[in-house]
Amino acid sequence: MIAMSVIHWETAKTKQRKGDPEGLVKIYVSREIGAKKLKMHLSVVGPGQKPHEPHRHDGEEIFFILEGEGRALIEDREYDVKPFTAVFIPPNKLHGIRNTGDRPLKYLVIIAK
Repeated sequence: MIAMSVIHWETAKTKQRKGDPEGLVKIYVSREIGAKKLKMHLSVVGPGQKPHEPHRHDGEEIFFILEGEGRALIEDREYDVKPFTAVFIPPNKLHGIRNTGDRPLKYLVIIAK
């Protein structure tokens, strides 16, 4: 049986993004707390930055935009994103996101495998 967990901002594992002074990742749900099929983290990406190169993986993924503006890539199409936009990415589809605004882009990432 998996124990329930409550993770606060202060206790979520934090990783800084290299080359992006405003960039960070706050990991809330992962194998470290006993999750078997879900991952969730908050990403912050500075203006003009992207968190990483477009990539693929074998799991469904959702970006949920909280603050800022950006462009999400899925395969060969790009989509404008703004607060309260959800982006669903099917398994094995090339995807990525970049900040096109003048303030940090903050979004939740949820991955189900």
